[in-house]
Amino acid sequence: MKSDARKVYRSGKSSYIITLPKDWVEEFGIKEGDTVFLEIRENSICIKPKVEEKSLKAIIDDAEAKFDHLVRLVISYYLAGYSSIVVRVYTDEQRRAVAFAVDLLVGAEIMEDTGDKLLIEIFLDVERFEIDSILEKLFNITFSMLKDLRAVVANLDRATCSTILTREDEVDKLHFLVLRLLNYSGDRGIISAVDAMNYRSVVRTLERISDHISQMSEATLNLERGYGELGEMIEALEGMFRRAMVCFFKSDRKIAEEVLEDVEEFANRILKYYEKIAEMGDVVQLMNLKTILDSISRVAGYSADIAEVVINRSVY
Repeated sequence: MKSDARKVYRSGKSSYIITLPKDWVEEFGIKEGDTVFLEIRENSICIKPKVEEKSLKAIIDDAEAKFDHLVRLVISYYLAGYSSIVVRVYTDEQRRAVAFAVDLLVGAEIMEDTGDKLLIEIFLDVERFEIDSILEKLFNITFSMLKDLRAVVANLDRATCSTILTREDEVDKLHFLVLRLLNYSGDRGIISAVDAMNYRSVVRTLERISDHISQMSEATLNLERGYGELGEMIEALEGMFRRAMVCFFKSDRKIAEEVLEDVEEFANRILKYYEKIAEMGDVVQLMNLKTILDSISRVAGYSADIAEVVINRSVY
């Protein structure tokens, strides 16, 4: 690895500039007005050239592919950064699978249907998306689902259940979008491998949390009455989940440690409630309450996982 010393010059009242090595500029074809990327680290700044996105095309041709398999294939090519995907379809099930996958992907459209082939085009200007901004939207949607779930469980507000399930679809879309952006940024050196790994961990955690919120919402539909104590537990869960994401965005290790302590105490509260509902005679009600409690426990655990990511980041 070469090392090169450069002088720092002042430009105006608040900016500083340095020159770039001529050989490096020519090697990457950088011209006046082009964009370069700064990877800001704790004790250093790494300057990287802009790399043009390649137009990647894929063909999927699998006569035996089942619904779920074909959905996963289309999503995999999307995450890998492909801009055009041709899918050969042999059955109505495969056609439905392609349409289902496209509905899950931001920027994806079926642009051509010739009967036996479907052409999917991905229209995404990756330069206009910021990972932190999309991740914040992802958290806001998931957090709103959890807040509404509290009212659903405490007051048996069944009308809100459908809106929670609808928002889960939005979470899935943003989850896949962030993963695609992370792959793009990682491949081009815009984001470090460690940061990319941490972001992937958090975005997948948010997607799983939304899944558990939806499961709790569906279980509530089978309850005969509201449970105020469960609502209070979900309110406490909101606080832990929110602070876990705050400490991630702020890289605040102190808050992360507090979240881990709160989750540990919360686990004891859940165990006591398990003991309480075990005395119920109605098996159906018991099973649905257990489903809700199981998911509350998992969401608390995922909040702890986010806090642990923050602590891990602090040592790099």
